[in-house]
Amino acid sequence: MPRESGFSGFSGFSGFSGFSGFSGFSGFSGFSGFSGFGGESPEAALALTTNRDGIVSSKIDTITCPAPGGWDDPETIKRLSPEVRAALYLSELAPSVEVTASLSEAGPTTTVWRRMGRRQGGEREVKMVEMTAPDTKQLAKQLDYVIGYAQIRSDRLAEVTAQIGLSEPFYATIGYLGPDRTPHTMALLEACAAFSFTVIQRTKYSLGVKRPIEFSPQVQPMIPTPTHATLPSGHATEAFMIARLLWKLLRASNAPQYQEDYWGQMLMRQAARIAINRTVAGVHFPVDSVAGAILGLTLAQHIEAEVKGTQWTSSSFDGPAFSATEDFDWTQIYDVNDDMMSPRMEHDGCVWGTSVADRRGTGNASAILSWLWDKAVSEWADIGGAG
Repeated sequence: MPRESGFSGFSGFSGFSGFSGFSGFSGFSGFSGFSGFGGESPEAALALTTNRDGIVSSKIDTITCPAPGGWDDPETIKRLSPEVRAALYLSELAPSVEVTASLSEAGPTTTVWRRMGRRQGGEREVKMVEMTAPDTKQLAKQLDYVIGYAQIRSDRLAEVTAQIGLSEPFYATIGYLGPDRTPHTMALLEACAAFSFTVIQRTKYSLGVKRPIEFSPQVQPMIPTPTHATLPSGHATEAFMIARLLWKLLRASNAPQYQEDYWGQMLMRQAARIAINRTVAGVHFPVDSVAGAILGLTLAQHIEAEVKGTQWTSSSFDGPAFSATEDFDWTQIYDVNDDMMSPRMEHDGCVWGTSVADRRGTGNASAILSWLWDKAVSEWADIGGAG
């Protein structure tokens, strides 16, 4: 299914192993073919049937029973197939939010609500993200940036096309990501991307902001324009969510090198590069990336709160207050050093974005997500001694 953001297909990252000449070495073991020998073909089923006939003797009279299955036990997760694990992770994240739409004097507004206390049997909803769409006159002015960025399309051609459906290798050049080395990290990012996709699309649908191609015949995007609305940018949302989650994992590992802020800076610059490339391509306005970064960074904090039951962040984006003459600048939105979003985002005293960290936390952690998170963190721990 065509999707605007390749992060939602994070499982496709397994193809990255093709960069290594050792990827064919897995054939060294005959057990590598065992996964296909489960009765999935008539020949295999017949072989297993005749094999049983040849080795089963008289009925065993006294059976020793195994221990009862673990009730809602995260330890059982490690024995499940990747597809079942993914379903479990998404089942924890998907019900954690709700998206609603309204129309005010300021324009179309979308609210992402955080569902609190649902694991204790009670439930209340609190505002987590509120977004109001900019008007068409603002977007018409932002078209100057779209046309201007078109001048570097030739320079960014390889990046833009590579990031249409697969941006993971760009992060793998910063953090040591790989399906063999960091499988739990990749499973976490995949689940979070799938979760964010639904939030992104519901938000886009509610705001209904037009794409650059609908404003001028001179935009001429270098790639096909997705059919859904432009704001918030899905690439920006997922890129900044992934960047912040990776930054949290790196720091949580306590590996000494990952305590240096330049790792977070590089991750955020990569996210910004992915977002800006969508404007270069002619399919997004800079303001779309602003809204996407706010949503993505907020979702990353929400996911950590679901994992740990700790603090979460509420944020807002006031589209009509955003200056149409301003470009996208992620440093106005997020501080890597403190891993905090800016409380006030403004141009010349005009506030267009806010964030508030709720330090009380929820005390309401997901055992399933906590298991995955801890496994992911352990993959970044440093191994080795003094050299």
